[in-house]
Amino acid sequence: MGKARTISRFLLILYIIAVAILCFGRFNGGIDMSSELFGIPKDKIAHFTMFLPYPILMYLAFYRPGSKGRLVLFLTAVIIAGGILAGATELIQGMLQYRSADITDFRADCLGILSGSIITVTAGILRQDKDRR
Repeated sequence: MGKARTISRFLLILYIIAVAILCFGRFNGGIDMSSELFGIPKDKIAHFTMFLPYPILMYLAFYRPGSKGRLVLFLTAVIIAGGILAGATELIQGMLQYRSADITDFRADCLGILSGSIITVTAGILRQDKDRR
C-alpha cells in the first residue's frame, strides 16, 4: 500500500471520528446554529459540509483506477453507504435525550454526499483522461 493511500485511510478514520463527535457530542452553548446564512439555516450548511468530504476521502482511500464505469459503480456504492451512515446518525440522534432526529438534516447530509460524489467523479474522469494522453 502506498504512502498516499495510507495517509488517506488515516484521514478517513479521523474524519469518521470527527463526524461521530459532531453528531453525538453534547455541546452546551457555543455557536448559534438556529440563525441563517444566505437564507439557509446554519444547521443545514453544517450537515452539508460535514458529509461533503466523505466520497472524496473514500475515493482516495480505496479506489483503484480502472474504467469510467468502474468509477461510477464505486461511487454508487459510496453514495449508498454514505446514505446509510447519514440515516444511522439521525436515527441514533433521535434516541439520545440531548439530540433530535431531523429529516431535513438527513437531506442535507445526502446532498453533501451527492455533491462530493459529483466532484469526485468529475476529478476522477479528468484524471483518467489525463493519464491516457
